[in-house]
Amino acid sequence: MKVAYFIGSAKNEGDGVNRVLARLIKEGEKRGVESMIVTGWVESPGTTYHVPIITIPSLVFPLYREYRFPLPWMKNFYPHLDAFKPDIIHVHSPDTSAWEALGYARKRGIPIMATHHTDFVRYLKYYHLSALKLFVWFLLRSLYNKLDLVTATSSFTGDDLVRHGVRNVRVVMWGADQAQFNPSFRSDAWRRKILKEGEKHVLFCASRLTWEKDLQTLAETYKMLREKRSDCAMAIAGDGPARKKLEAMMPGAVFLGRIGGREFSEAYASSDVLLFPSSTETFGNVTIEAMASGLVPVVANEGGSKSLVEDGVTGFLCAPRDPKSFFEKTTRLLDDAVLRRNMREAALLYAKDFTWDAVYGKMRALYEELIHTHKNKEGLSF
Repeated sequence: MKVAYFIGSAKNEGDGVNRVLARLIKEGEKRGVESMIVTGWVESPGTTYHVPIITIPSLVFPLYREYRFPLPWMKNFYPHLDAFKPDIIHVHSPDTSAWEALGYARKRGIPIMATHHTDFVRYLKYYHLSALKLFVWFLLRSLYNKLDLVTATSSFTGDDLVRHGVRNVRVVMWGADQAQFNPSFRSDAWRRKILKEGEKHVLFCASRLTWEKDLQTLAETYKMLREKRSDCAMAIAGDGPARKKLEAMMPGAVFLGRIGGREFSEAYASSDVLLFPSSTETFGNVTIEAMASGLVPVVANEGGSKSLVEDGVTGFLCAPRDPKSFFEKTTRLLDDAVLRRNMREAALLYAKDFTWDAVYGKMRALYEELIHTHKNKEGLSF
């Protein structure tokens, strides 16, 4: 099988979409699946992706300059895909390149599907663009309903797509790399680096540092905790345009920047509580990775994380964008060691089912189903 993936910007696993795509390609390679990527920009060729990558002209995205927006009507990838001969196209960014992918798929008679990774509509209010909400849903619906299939990464997101008129939606939740994210990476050295001296609870957050991740809620929750307690410290992994302002809002918090590999594994496993207020997740990679690492998640009762956490059992769900709710639930965890231990064990048990082997098995089954269905339709057309 050969799969062509379309993604707006191919970054070094700095966001959830690229981390997922890298994992899908890796799992496919184990099963003899060949992959090719078509993108508007490659951050560092040969680092994250070790498959052929075709770039198309793009512009810097004005709201977030680390991302590029592929230019429309660019067909320079056609000869490369013709030589590759993909069996299916899988779109990971619903931008102009997705429409070009659709055009190619229809001309060449191959199936095309997409995964809805990003909650663009909910992002709008963070940039004072809520007036565009209906228009963005129109654009998404116009694209998605022309594809053969759209996968959602959580039941919350799938329901949202269906409610707004997107047809042929299936839910395929992502996984956590159990070898990379597990309690064995707990490191006293890492904790000493964060705590400097003494022993405190370590609260952890991993996120792109952009305001649509509800960083205002994170900062206000941290402020309340800092005013009321002296037994906890905060570590934040990730980078983005909001970092400088967030650092000023959260004095005393340790900003780790963008981390990966063993350092990322140690950061998860060596912390005690995940404080993750984002209400705009379509899945919640951070949430399931934290649970697999032995952290108790305190997350928003909205978005993809809501589909992963059983409130009061595997973690706590908090009122979205409500610092008081996050403060109260976090305080309850910090004050009750038995509750924290029970939730940790329940979260670890739950996360064990989220393996990438199982995820890719479901995704490959969808690929094969679409390829088979498309071939049958071609046969009936003669």
